Amino acid sequence: MDDNAKCFIKINKGYYEEITYKELKERRRKDNTYKNKKFIYIHKMLMEVSQEEYIDYFQEIERNRYAEKILKSLSDISIEQQKRVNEDDDMKTKDVVADPNCNVEFEVTRKIEVEKLKQALLELTEDEYKIIKALFYDDKSLRNYADKVGKHYTTIQYHRDKILEKLREILKF
Repeated sequence: MDDNAKCFIKINKGYYEEITYKELKERRRKDNTYKNKKFIYIHKMLMEVSQEEYIDYFQEIERNRYAEKILKSLSDISIEQQKRVNEDDDMKTKDVVADPNCNVEFEVTRKIEVEKLKQALLELTEDEYKIIKALFYDDKSLRNYADKVGKHYTTIQYHRDKILEKLREILKF
């Protein structure tokens, strides 16, 4: 990685310090706390993430690699090759065709959409992210979350709608 590449170090929830990769290497050499920090590579930059986010990120990469491998193996056999196999080995086409219950195209598309959503969530403010996380990931109701933060539920509802509008604009759905 280029020594001048940007690295973002988490200093508070939702707030990051921008340093160069060279500075990060120096900090890791001098300060043991930097040795345990986890980073993901995004758009030629490193961003510090939690252990959970780090694991999720690499699991997603492995799933994508697996999906690409499956797609590649499916595209390796043409219909003409299948016909020849059928003629040579007296196999039925249904023996060669992939599992009809597994929609690989859907799975790959879904993974791409999930990755886009993760990137869009990074563009939210800390307060916006807290609302989305509580309502959609932690399955809290508007009233429940409003009570927790000490606001009226219609205020949270208004903010939720504005945040979803912002996400739609980022994702361009």
